Amino acid sequence: MNRSLIVYLSAFCALLLAGGCSDSACVSDMDTPVFLQPSFTPVSGSLTRSIVSQTGTADGQVNRIGVYLTRSDGHTAYAASAFSIFNTANGSSWTGTPSMNLRTEQARLYAWYPVADNSIPTESGNTRTVPIALPADQTFDGGSTTACSQTDYLYGSANQTVGDATAIIVHRSASNPTIYLQHALTQLVFTIEYKAGRVPDSEYDRVKSISLTTADAAVFRAAESGTMALSDGALTVAQTATITFTATTGTSCLPGNIGDPKPVVYGLVAPKTATTTPVTLNLVLGQKGISTNDRTLTASNVTLFNSEWKKGHCYTYHLLLDKNDITMKSVEIKGWTEQDGGGKDVPPVIE
Repeated sequence: MNRSLIVYLSAFCALLLAGGCSDSACVSDMDTPVFLQPSFTPVSGSLTRSIVSQTGTADGQVNRIGVYLTRSDGHTAYAASAFSIFNTANGSSWTGTPSMNLRTEQARLYAWYPVADNSIPTESGNTRTVPIALPADQTFDGGSTTACSQTDYLYGSANQTVGDATAIIVHRSASNPTIYLQHALTQLVFTIEYKAGRVPDSEYDRVKSISLTTADAAVFRAAESGTMALSDGALTVAQTATITFTATTGTSCLPGNIGDPKPVVYGLVAPKTATTTPVTLNLVLGQKGISTNDRTLTASNVTLFNSEWKKGHCYTYHLLLDKNDITMKSVEIKGWTEQDGGGKDVPPVIE
């Protein structure tokens, strides 16, 4: 073998070792390949097709997650191909395609759900983002508590505290990280009970939709396209003055009896900051499957919508239905599910 060929081969090998790779046939900077083998755990229960509660292959479960590696300084790509999709057949053992061969150098790991074959993150400086859709009008199945049209966007954290965004660091000696999938959105639930003295009407009191409207379009955020930052789940999406939740055909629910509120509307929204801007709640009631006799009631005590909406938290708004009006009773704030964190019941402000 001549000297020039030896020099060429040596340089080629050095490039392979310096770049790292995500191909199982590649050789890393050590003799024995060490492949990334993470485990994934959803935080605070779930969402449906949209609200996700666990990993697995059944409906409403996560079985396909995107993973992206960069150098831990957050600037240079860790490998020539740093994107992989991890799949599971049982919710506990995950296989990445392509496999990711780790080096002694630390890497920053980003994880997200849902993921498509071509959803390699967009990079801008230290920021990695993926596209999202968060329409202002969404639907839900009144016969379920999780089947709404809005996708449940998740991002990865090294800590299980609700809303946490601790960086996930991996390398050859830390190849089996536990990745906690955090909810980037806020869950809203509306319950209704009849007010004392109100006679229930099982024919005309079907709850068909709830809309929240403000005079300031900066309060809510919703649009057909936007982005989610993989580092902390922060959303970049246009502002809107109205968000609406509508029951799919034939699934509208009835209010609960006095003292026994029933969930009637739910959905997923972008987090928001605290505000003093007035919010109007409009409730549409009517007959099941028929819109001829629909009527709209407007809620009072809407100052309950002034509070911040935190990602990964559930805000349950309790309403009272009288003959010709709807009243805000209180709001209960918890983690995504009841077992997450301590609930806080906030009464209305009486003016």
